[in-house]
Amino acid sequence: MEKEIWRFIEEFIDSSLMSVIGKLSEDSVNEVKHYLACDEFEMAFEGLFLEIMQLENVSNIDLRQGLKVGQLLKLNEGTVFDIKFWEKFVAFVESSNTMPNN
Repeated sequence: MEKEIWRFIEEFIDSSLMSVIGKLSEDSVNEVKHYLACDEFEMAFEGLFLEIMQLENVSNIDLRQGLKVGQLLKLNEGTVFDIKFWEKFVAFVESSNTMPNN
């Protein structure tokens, strides 16, 4: 992928992490940061959103943008940690869009 696309992906993951950093365990935050530092964006994205999907309120994250990022990372074709991640993520995005403030 082009450098600009990788930067876009990294910035989305980082900003998503920063918006929920106080709601995640220190270990979860450190894992996502580690994957980002190693340019393992698929692992960072999937790991982060597996954690985010367990939270009650993520209205400050553009989940539609997350769908685009996930597709750029080809997580819709294959995942890293959870074989059903993409299915769960799409359902999460769709259900979040029906809630107030999203």
